[in-house]
This record gives sequence, structure tokens and C-alpha cells, in this order.
Amino acid sequence: MTSSRSHVSWLEQLIQRYLLPLIALAYLLSAYWPDLGIWLRNYPLLGYGKTPFGDVTAVHLLLAGLLFNTGLAVPLKELIWLGRHPKLVLVGLSIRLTACGLIMLILLAGGSIFSGLFWDTLLLGFILVMVMPVANSSAGWSHHSDANVGLSVSLILVSVMLSPFMVPGLLQLTGKIAPVNASISYTALAESYAGSFVMLWVILPAALGIVCRTLFLKNKYARWKVVIKGATCFCLLLLNYANGAVSLPEVLSNGAGGVVGIAAICASLLCCLLFVAAWGVSRLCKLSRRDQLAVMYSTAMSNTGVALVLATSVLPHHATTHLVIILYTLIQHIIAGIVDELWIQSVPVSGSESVEECSSTITIQPVSKSSPERPTTQTGSQATVIKEEPFASNES
Repeated sequence: MTSSRSHVSWLEQLIQRYLLPLIALAYLLSAYWPDLGIWLRNYPLLGYGKTPFGDVTAVHLLLAGLLFNTGLAVPLKELIWLGRHPKLVLVGLSIRLTACGLIMLILLAGGSIFSGLFWDTLLLGFILVMVMPVANSSAGWSHHSDANVGLSVSLILVSVMLSPFMVPGLLQLTGKIAPVNASISYTALAESYAGSFVMLWVILPAALGIVCRTLFLKNKYARWKVVIKGATCFCLLLLNYANGAVSLPEVLSNGAGGVVGIAAICASLLCCLLFVAAWGVSRLCKLSRRDQLAVMYSTAMSNTGVALVLATSVLPHHATTHLVIILYTLIQHIIAGIVDELWIQSVPVSGSESVEECSSTITIQPVSKSSPERPTTQTGSQATVIKEEPFASNES
């Protein structure tokens, strides 16, 4: 039993250590060898027009697989608890909406200072990232960091369910404020946003994952945890590769080094600002450490996969807009990895973090003091015992 647990710990540490380099490698491959990525995005696996909801490609299945694996990490009873005690979800969603709203105002103010086609398309890319629902991969990072996965999935589902109303509305509103030449692009994106796509490939797979865990993995999740994490990383890497294959080859062929540099700097500043804002507000709200981490991921990480599909379909010639979305995708994962490492280093070694603080979070699985499978940090250096009554301290 000891060797088996150490083997699992080694695999988890392997995923932890090489995830970011593999994401960078996926984008590098998409830039120089994009053919497979284009096939993953465009080839209909069931034939052209064979389904009532459009062509089904490998990217759709990878997206669904990512959400299905994420749903497997969430016990049903904990989502039910969240439904009865929505305070934490509302706080997390409010932080996300407030932070993104302020960033959009800053971006629009900057757009009034800098004019021209380049700045208009750059601004369009960042606005599109901001109005998207919470990234599916934020739950993957919460799962990866042993943060509050239930809270993360709840924020994804709530933001996705609101997106058919909020995304077109925010894009239409922004189009009225943005420069006249760019307003047509905002209107076209708003009219083309398909909420049914997000509902079909995000909410349904996540719900199926939760149901499958409830029916088949109720007492076996710890045994399969590392396999699920590996499958999540596999889906994430292929999705990033397929998304990068759309515009990165064109950017390289045009030699737009200055454009890449400006977009990368802006995306980095934007993502860092969102992480810091989420951290500060969640501390002011006195959320537990695991809740803070989940809220930070959910606030700063946007569903750039949907944004890129929308942008490449509606505005195929806006290479700068595509580049912004691709760079933000990479940068949000890099900063999430840095936050994850800082989180691991800040976890108390002697168990000084109070049980009362931990009790306000959702656990990955029920634990007891005698269980050999109780959750640990990513380094496996310490186990934290968590009460079975989640959110106890938050209700006081």
C-alpha cells in the first residue's frame, strides 16, 4: 500500500512540475506544425451537418472531456450544500464581475487615448476575454492545487448559465462606447455568440461527471484521482495546441515581434491585476485559504477557448485579436502555475492553519483522521484534516 501511494504521489508531482513547460510546448508545436490542430478544430467526426447542433469536432470532445473530468472531482452533496448556502458562490461571482468590469473601464479609457486599427483590435481581444465565462481550466487548476473544486465548478456553471444574456449584452454595450470603426466588430460578436454551444459542451459534461462520481466513484475517487488529473492535463494540452494553430503560424510568418511583445505585456499586466484584485477582495471577505485560491483562479482565468472560436469564426482576419486571446491563454496558465507554487510554499508545515478556517471549504472527498487517503498539498508534505460540515465558519 505504501509503494502504491508513493507511486501516485510521484505521478502527481510529475504533472505538477511539467504542466507549464508542456503548455508552452503545445503552443510552439501549433506555431510550426499546425496541421493537426487545424484538423482537430475543423474536421467533423460525425460528418457534415449530421447532428442538429452543428458539426462535432475533436475540439468539442476535448472540451467536453475536460469538463467531465472536472465534474468527477465534485461530490454531488457538496453542490447541494452550495445550493442551500449560496453566499460563497455569490461572493465569488461578485468578485469576478466587479474585477472584470473595472478592467473593462480601464481598457476603454486606454482605447480613447490610443487610436488606430492596431489598438482597436488589441482592445477588442481583451474585452472579449473579459466578458467570457469563467475558464473551464480554472477548475482544473483548483483540482490540481487541491483548492475548493466545488466552488470553482459552481462559479463556472453559474457564469456559463448567465453568459447567453451577459456576453451579448456586454459586447453590445461596449460597442456603443468603443471607437466607431470598431463598433461593428462588437456587434457582430454579440450577435454570433451561441449560448447553446456553451451549455452543450460545458454544463452537460460537468453534470455527467458529477453524476458518474456519485454513482460509480463515490468511495473510489482517491484511487482514480491521479488518472483523472492526467486526463485533464491531456485535454488541456490538446485544446491549447488546437487553439494556437489558428493564428500563431500567421503571426510568425508576418514577423510581428513588436505586436507580440506589446500584446504579451498588456496580457500579463491584466492577468496579474485580476489575480491581485481577487486575492485582496477575498481576504477582505474573510474567505478561507482554499476558497481564496479557487476565487483567484475563477476571477483571473477566462474561457479563452470559446473566445477564440468566436473570434476566428466571426472575425477571421483580425489576427491581432486572435493573438491577444492566445497570449492571454498562455499567460493565465503561467501565472496560475506561479500562484500554485506560492500557495504550496505558504501552506503551514506544522498544521498551524486552524481547522475552523478549513471547515469553510468544500473537501474533495470526506476524510477522517484515520484515513490513509486524506488530501494533502501537491508536494505531499502534509495532510490537513477537514471537518465534514463545510462552510461552518462562513455562516457565522
